Amino acid sequence: MLKTFKVASLAGMIFLAQSQVQAATCSCAGAPLANGINIGDFEAGRTSVTLSLVNSDISDLVEGSRTINDETGRSRDTESYIVKTTYGFNDHWAFTGIISYINHSRNIAISNTADEESSGLGDSLFLVSYAPQKIDPFTRDEWAVGVGLRAPTGENDNGDPILFAEDLQPGQGAWGYSLWFHYAHAFNQQADLVYYIDGNYSSVNSNDREYSFEDEWTLTTGLNYSLNAEWSTNWSLNYRDASPHTRFSGEIPNTGGWWLDLSPSISYSLNPESTISLSGTIPLARDLEGTLQFTTKNSFALSYTHLF
Repeated sequence: MLKTFKVASLAGMIFLAQSQVQAATCSCAGAPLANGINIGDFEAGRTSVTLSLVNSDISDLVEGSRTINDETGRSRDTESYIVKTTYGFNDHWAFTGIISYINHSRNIAISNTADEESSGLGDSLFLVSYAPQKIDPFTRDEWAVGVGLRAPTGENDNGDPILFAEDLQPGQGAWGYSLWFHYAHAFNQQADLVYYIDGNYSSVNSNDREYSFEDEWTLTTGLNYSLNAEWSTNWSLNYRDASPHTRFSGEIPNTGGWWLDLSPSISYSLNPESTISLSGTIPLARDLEGTLQFTTKNSFALSYTHLF
């Protein structure tokens, strides 16, 4: 029962992480790599592999905290194909690697120009995590910390003859790092109801065009409930605060702000080693910098996790 819960929980957390980071301004390039990863969920000597599809409709036009009507008929979609692999060296240390492939598309209905599309390899994330204490039949609390390196493996020079702006590039084109913490508490010995809180700080350097996506903070808190041996559900509140982007150290207008989202997910364990999950993101509140920003209208994620 506990093993099944942990596999289902892993898939649910990954979904929430992926949905959460997509609730970003249109000027956020690349894949949802860093936010909300459950760094405490691994097993010693075993490898988990998760294949995910994340789809986001980034067409809400927002002025501050108010959604306004977009008379241009603009539409913007992003699809991210993500492979996440985690290996537990022992009961306390683990390594995680994430690679991605991104497809951006944008259309402005009142414009005579063709649709803008950009596809390619996205950036990668490599993470080392340490869990001094984990939930088991004798322990109700779990702690973990982690440090990650974002590598500019993605394409950031798409567009011919005119180079696309950063928001349409598959990658950010810059090195970055992230710091995590994770805490979870099981309300009973079976761990079928678990409260958790995850925090992440990320920072990105400037790319070769002197553009930087700058710093962001995220905080995720929620409940994971195991309905039975096969089904589990996860509900979380996700808060994200992003600094304005910069070019040549000057702030880019209409970037940055904060977001609060509700993320529900449902997971089904095919067997103790395999889980499929579906999740979505519901925007609750946001307050964005500048005059106007496009941000996430809705998103969903579908994933399959296998434990080797």
